[in-house]
Amino acid sequence: MQDPKGDYLPPPPPPLYQVTSDIPPDSPYHYAPAPRQTGRQAAGWLGGAAAALFALFKYGGVLLLKLPALGTLVSVLISFAGYAWLRGPWFAAALISMIFVHEMGHVLEIRRQGMQATAPIFIPFLGAAIFQRSHPTSALKQAQIGIAGPIAGTIGATAAYLLYLSTGWDVLLLAAVLGFIINLFNLIPVWQLDGSWILAPVSKWVYVAGYGLVVLAILWLHSIFLIIIAVFGLSSLVQRFRAAQSPYYTSVPVRARWALGAAWLALVVYLGVMTAQSLDFFNPFVQ
Repeated sequence: MQDPKGDYLPPPPPPLYQVTSDIPPDSPYHYAPAPRQTGRQAAGWLGGAAAALFALFKYGGVLLLKLPALGTLVSVLISFAGYAWLRGPWFAAALISMIFVHEMGHVLEIRRQGMQATAPIFIPFLGAAIFQRSHPTSALKQAQIGIAGPIAGTIGATAAYLLYLSTGWDVLLLAAVLGFIINLFNLIPVWQLDGSWILAPVSKWVYVAGYGLVVLAILWLHSIFLIIIAVFGLSSLVQRFRAAQSPYYTSVPVRARWALGAAWLALVVYLGVMTAQSLDFFNPFVQ
């Protein structure tokens, strides 16, 4: 560099903490000091934080589904902690075991039909859920998936009951009582309970009977849980009548309908008897 007189001048020293960037100066992403936060900007920041939390739950859930063993393990631990806090660790172990056996019945039948399904993902205080990428194309196949859960759960509860008779360990009796009750309850033909899937091909009127049973139980027990089932079950009741002539239902052979009805009734009778019998043994423990 030269001054006007032609003498050479050294270049000026570089500024301290010089910031270099390939972003053009007129770009909105160019480096600039942080401005003072206004109310609108604060609201935007809160919205961004909410979006980040939503993404965490959304994509975290996707990760659990892609890693089903991890999802099952994490959900079991969370549910166990909740149930243990509510009733103690042995109650939590017995309840989770019976739910797991029941849900694995569904999983095995889904996979037997050539479809993919995750292991059970436990939902604290609500049970468990299974996630599928595909679904049955007929009501008969769906009914087979539906009844597989109560069959597996009934076998599990019966095994726990027989083991209790031979060992006298009261935790096994607790598991048996819970297993019989859970599977009997799931046979009610309403909403997403297994009974609705089992009896859907049999007749649309079983939905009406199941819904009426739930309403009577609400009037008797005043249960918030049953009220939720009744509210959400109303849409499935209406949908079953709207789709009454759909090939999804009408393609089921008459013999298969009778078989499903008979199997459902046999499970209801057996579970009802075993629930009463196991409760006779269980009552002295709670008195």
